[in-house]
Amino acid sequence: MKTKAQKILSRIKAKWKIIAVVAVVLILGIGYYINSRAANVVELTLINPERGSITQSIELSGTIDAKERARLRFLAGGKLTYVGAKEGDAVKKWQTLATIDQATLQKQLEQNLNNYSKERWDWEQTQDNINSDYNNQSDADRRTIDKEQFDLNNSVLTVEIQDIAIKNTRLTAPFDGILTTSPAAIAGMQLLPSDFFEVINPSTVVFRAYVEEEDVTKIKEGQSAVISLDAFGDETTESSVNYISYTAIQSSQGTVFIVEFPLGASAENMPFRIGMNGDARVILAQKDNVLSVPIISTIQRENITYVQVQNAAGEIEEREIETGIESDENIEVISGLSQSDLVVLPE
Repeated sequence: MKTKAQKILSRIKAKWKIIAVVAVVLILGIGYYINSRAANVVELTLINPERGSITQSIELSGTIDAKERARLRFLAGGKLTYVGAKEGDAVKKWQTLATIDQATLQKQLEQNLNNYSKERWDWEQTQDNINSDYNNQSDADRRTIDKEQFDLNNSVLTVEIQDIAIKNTRLTAPFDGILTTSPAAIAGMQLLPSDFFEVINPSTVVFRAYVEEEDVTKIKEGQSAVISLDAFGDETTESSVNYISYTAIQSSQGTVFIVEFPLGASAENMPFRIGMNGDARVILAQKDNVLSVPIISTIQRENITYVQVQNAAGEIEEREIETGIESDENIEVISGLSQSDLVVLPE
């Protein structure tokens, strides 16, 4: 049998086991609580407003085109008898680009002249056969004379039209430029009325972009721009706004206005191709030595701009600021912040 002392010692050991288990549970619970609180603590990223330059711009999409651009066709087509320039050649004003066979047209003109002579004789014969006194003529006689006159007039018109067609067997360049399209490189081919030669004036080559109506008032003639064409990779071209359309057009983007940027091309230096796609970055405004913060650090509420700042006590508070122009990433701060303030930057 256990003595009284042994019983007391056994009870104490049993209690210590319970106390030890409880202590372990408490330690684990406290550790979990501390870790959970630590995990929920958000570390703030604080920045100082920076002083420097800021540029506000707008990016427009568009294509290469030429303001002086002419498509030339033969009225009735025909067999090509002469080719004066090939595609890509520089041409001078009034230079002959191509001619078509005149033989058939000339024969048709001769035939039409014969028809005219016949109609003329028929008209004079009718005049001789009918009383020349208009007042004494019957209605039937007057109608006969009128019909003869109409036939004669039509024969004159046919001769004139044929003469125009002969004159149009020769295509000439309407201005100095580059022949960008030609349906044939050699003579002997049969051209259709739909076939055309195209001449552009390289000095009028522009980048033609489209701006939405809510942004058109921001664009002004003379504003600097940087043109980036898809075909040229990272290579850019400096230009400026030289035309803004007064009339809107409808496109897939809605109501837009045309904006043009000259590219300074020439017949000797024409790296561009009509229809090339790209973008124009127009500089709307630029300021130096201004205070700015990232746009993502600002909060807009009821047309008022705020930022979160850390005060001297380490607490976070909202502060109203006055803003100016903005770039893609930063916005100008006119008042409400100093360069020493600590601004909260959201993660």
